[in-house]
Amino acid sequence: MSSDPYWKLRAPDPTPEDEICRCEPLEGIVLCTRLTENPLCCVQCNGEVPPESIGFDGRLAEEIARWRSVSDALYRLWLDSGEYEAWAAVRLLDPAGQVNVDGMRITAALHRLVPTYYRWFRDTEDGEVPTRCPVCSGPLEDSIREGDLACGACRIVIQR
Repeated sequence: MSSDPYWKLRAPDPTPEDEICRCEPLEGIVLCTRLTENPLCCVQCNGEVPPESIGFDGRLAEEIARWRSVSDALYRLWLDSGEYEAWAAVRLLDPAGQVNVDGMRITAALHRLVPTYYRWFRDTEDGEVPTRCPVCSGPLEDSIREGDLACGACRIVIQR
């Protein structure tokens, strides 16, 4: 494990081949909560992007794994729909909240290697489709992937 800098981003069981991105060329990735070990997916096909295909270092792999752990924990609290649901939603939606600050910093680091976006949390059950970026308040536009909105300035994608 210690010789593999990406070991914390790998599932105990290999990801099925049909769930791995095969896009050539890779047009970009999204850092997102997927409730899996690897939070990197393709902007086009939504398939898992193996970290070695990007080639970042072990330090960044550790930061991604740490972010994934916190983001997944908050998302699971929100999914539970119990007493923590509202609290978790506030944390996931706060542009100044630690999970989003860290996610945006990691997105910027990954963007130096491959075009990268950060998937912003959205409760689609509320019915309101966002029109403004939660960070800069600029207009959201159609994303590369159908069904997503994006802020190119902030490198954010949000499910429509």
